Amino acid sequence: MVNSERVNIHRDKLAIGVALFSVLLALVFSFLFYSQRFQFKSELEGKGAPEIEFELPSGKQSSITRQKGSVILLNFWASWCGPCLEEMPSLKMLENHLRDKGFVVLAFNIDESEAEVRGRLSGTNYPENLIFSFSKKATRSYGINAIPVSVLIDKTGLVRRVFAGPRNWVDPDLLREIEGYLK
Repeated sequence: MVNSERVNIHRDKLAIGVALFSVLLALVFSFLFYSQRFQFKSELEGKGAPEIEFELPSGKQSSITRQKGSVILLNFWASWCGPCLEEMPSLKMLENHLRDKGFVVLAFNIDESEAEVRGRLSGTNYPENLIFSFSKKATRSYGINAIPVSVLIDKTGLVRRVFAGPRNWVDPDLLREIEGYLK
């Protein structure tokens, strides 16, 4: 009996050790993930926005250069991306709030055609400019390796911020920042 009690005690200590190690590992990975997500700094910030030519939903051809004079928020997304869809209603609210002040949202779907996506998009909680027709190679210059990613470009064409991960685009601090570029 004494030996089986020792085995049980060792087994319990091992289980507790494994559990503590797992919790510690989860905390370390969470810290790394969130610190990168919220303190993300892109090499693009402060530089001219890379050019992308695209077709607007109206059928008109446009480009980043042709949008100069407006503050632009590029959003790279896909309909299969839960976090992308999660932020779409707040992107739409942001667009509605700032549209008359010279603000444009361009939501680039990174790998689906309009025909694939349109049937799955219900309601009006999406930005006006959902972009499907553009050179996918052009997004490489933005370093898109995960989505959603959004790029804030000022009136002169400089990248001001790159946001990795979803956002509440109507957060007062974020609104103030974007409105600052509209002045």
